[in-house]
Amino acid sequence: MMKTIPRQTTDSENDLYDLLTDITYIIPVEDSDPYSASPLQGFARSLMNNARIIGRINTLPSDIWELTPEGQEILLPRRMSGQAPVIWHGQSPRALKSMIIPPFSPFTVLFLGSNHNFETYRDWIEAHSFPLTVVAEKGGTFTYKEFSLEMLKNAFLNICDTLEGRIKPDALQMARKHLESWREPEERDLEYKVGNHNVVAPNLYALHAAGFRDTTSGSFTELSDGIAPYVQIIAQTTRSILMERKRIGEREANRYFRRPPSVSLFAPAIYPHFRETNLVKGQFSSEEQKRFLAVRRVLQRQDGYGFTVTNHAQVKALLGASEGEELRLHPIMLERAAELNLATACVGTLAASEVSAFIRLPNAVNRTSGQVRQFTQHYHAKHYTDRKRWNEFRKVQSAITASVPKEFLEFIEEAEDGIRLIADSHLEWMKVRGLPLCVQKDVTRVPVTPGNFFIRQVLPKKYLHLTTSDFEEILILSALHDEDPISKFFDIALARFKHHFKRKIRIRTERIRNEEDLIAALNSYNGSLVIFDGHGGHAKDKPGMLQLLEESIDIWQLQRKRLRVPPIVVLSACNTHAADRNHATTANGFLAIGARTVLGSVFPIDARDASFFIARLLLHVAEFVPESHKIFNQSLTWMEIMGGMIRMQLLTDFCQRLENKGLIDHETHRAVHLAGNIAVNSGDDWPFETVITELSNRGVDEKRAWHELRSAMANSTAISYLQMGSPETIIVHPDEGFRDEAQAGTDADQ
Repeated sequence: MMKTIPRQTTDSENDLYDLLTDITYIIPVEDSDPYSASPLQGFARSLMNNARIIGRINTLPSDIWELTPEGQEILLPRRMSGQAPVIWHGQSPRALKSMIIPPFSPFTVLFLGSNHNFETYRDWIEAHSFPLTVVAEKGGTFTYKEFSLEMLKNAFLNICDTLEGRIKPDALQMARKHLESWREPEERDLEYKVGNHNVVAPNLYALHAAGFRDTTSGSFTELSDGIAPYVQIIAQTTRSILMERKRIGEREANRYFRRPPSVSLFAPAIYPHFRETNLVKGQFSSEEQKRFLAVRRVLQRQDGYGFTVTNHAQVKALLGASEGEELRLHPIMLERAAELNLATACVGTLAASEVSAFIRLPNAVNRTSGQVRQFTQHYHAKHYTDRKRWNEFRKVQSAITASVPKEFLEFIEEAEDGIRLIADSHLEWMKVRGLPLCVQKDVTRVPVTPGNFFIRQVLPKKYLHLTTSDFEEILILSALHDEDPISKFFDIALARFKHHFKRKIRIRTERIRNEEDLIAALNSYNGSLVIFDGHGGHAKDKPGMLQLLEESIDIWQLQRKRLRVPPIVVLSACNTHAADRNHATTANGFLAIGARTVLGSVFPIDARDASFFIARLLLHVAEFVPESHKIFNQSLTWMEIMGGMIRMQLLTDFCQRLENKGLIDHETHRAVHLAGNIAVNSGDDWPFETVITELSNRGVDEKRAWHELRSAMANSTAISYLQMGSPETIIVHPDEGFRDEAQAGTDADQ
């Protein structure tokens, strides 16, 4: 719940502060013990009990200006540009009581659920120098039944009255002016209604932000008709959101405030180890154990959006439906329903903040994990042929693609501003126009397990604005011994490109022997990008590890350490987000300790390829990014930068493969690579189709070119790299002039 402290200015009598106009919503999370988290996905139960509160927050303003007549006019452009996220925090009582909200950030609302005792927080609430706004069943500023925008406005105006003498008078005057001009948003008619259900709830939050009300016709009732009715309402509401985004269109400010993905693919999941969970003997009767196993099988076999039962034994297991018994859903099913309610509310915050579409995928996507494991085992095999690897990849790619309803493919193909995956399944490999999604679109992934980690990652974040000068020094964490056969590859790759960027980038290399060295190197570095060069591994049923010079380290164990993690972490190591292992990966670990985005790897990666990938990345940051600023007159998100790098990796592997096979000569290689470079870096929607056309024009059979491209893809590190976290919220601007021009663009939109 960190706040940026506003500038303090000296008045003739007092030191007065500016005023933060953001609204922050807080929900106490009273259970922090990981062993008390829900067993299927790992959520704090107190948050699960308060999913409805989050749903209400999703319909509230992000700041005190948003509901003014002027604010409402550009509400959608602001939200679609990531400038007005709805911010809420789950905070433990201990952390909450250890701080007092400062008077320059007074528009903070505490929501106490039915499981929260107001008296627990009374002393803390009363310790504030202004009347903290509290919504509670009783004892708060107002109750949930009383709560309205009018009540919230009056509470905030009352706060302004108490801040006289501590906040700059003009800031208080402006805040009052904004609050007094609040108006209920104009209601719009969607012209259709859908049944209310979790699968469509995030889209309804997005449509609510766009002014559409009265969008549901009661509960969704077509529960036993397969996935078609679910797919229909998801597609229908997705289309409405995308039409609304098209209506708003690109604005001048979007040259600087780049728009986040218009489409997110959301696939809730269960811990893989739940399949192997055993009940403790003696604590449960044989009948209870039998019922548990039957319920678990129903969960494991779920393909669609609902659960299918095929015999009386399963009905009895789910509902306890013996003669004379009261029908009562099994506790595991109740737990899963509560988890899904919470997960849906959390992604709903993101949908409302961005007015973006969320496509909820059926559980069939999670059941592709078996094919992923088989491909992973093949990938780890010592002996393989390119043809066999391509055949194995084609199988897993077909399974993943088939698990996604065809009705969603048009939205995926047409998605602007990239695709966000909120899933554990490997949707990056889904086939889109013949190639994997991860090379056709800019893609990032937010894992869905463990649940508490997922919440921290999926909630909206304010944009992090960097300039090219923030990359003047880049930290390399070197963990390779001199005698290691791969230790020279990075130096060789760097020597090839360094003369192009040595005047713009200083490379600082730190040899990392142990955890202490790692912490010291990170804490002494103030830059934006850190690269780990070394070995990674992830043994079954254990956390992922990074091999340092003297010891292996589990990054998750650094959560309680005091360290500064740069926003961008690139892991040039194997298996840092292994495809067939548990959630405790090294990439997830870096996100958990504070990185905004991490580049991880699904498989072992070729050391030569990885070294040249890093060297090209440095060249890209030093040369291409500033040049792109000049040519296209716009800033770039890190998601765009890294997405381009992954496409460039495949392009390099493809061209090299064609030359090695004698299908093109070196001169053609260079010409086609240049054409591909231009297509990738100029924002061509389908750059590899442009490359194939270029090859065809130069005499290469088009069918053969496509075959070789797909074979190159299956053997390229491009399908191993995963962009994770929130790279779309990191914007790299030119060094000079962007702040003034960005403000001018924002003013023009306003």
